[in-house]
Amino acid sequence: MPALSGKKSLHIESSGQLCIYCGACVGVCPLNCIYLDETRITFDERICTRCEICVKACPVGAIEIG
Repeated sequence: MPALSGKKSLHIESSGQLCIYCGACVGVCPLNCIYLDETRITFDERICTRCEICVKACPVGAIEIG
């Protein structure tokens, strides 16, 4: 889904296998807009406010907002 006008886009770097699917981002999201399954993490960009709490919580630096 393309980023909404005026909002920063979200990106999870999984091509380099940075994401370890630990769920840390899911647990800290105050709006519950991050979803995790065995093979991917997705964000609901309509709900996300780009607070960057998930970025700080990620132990491997796999989430980028910008």
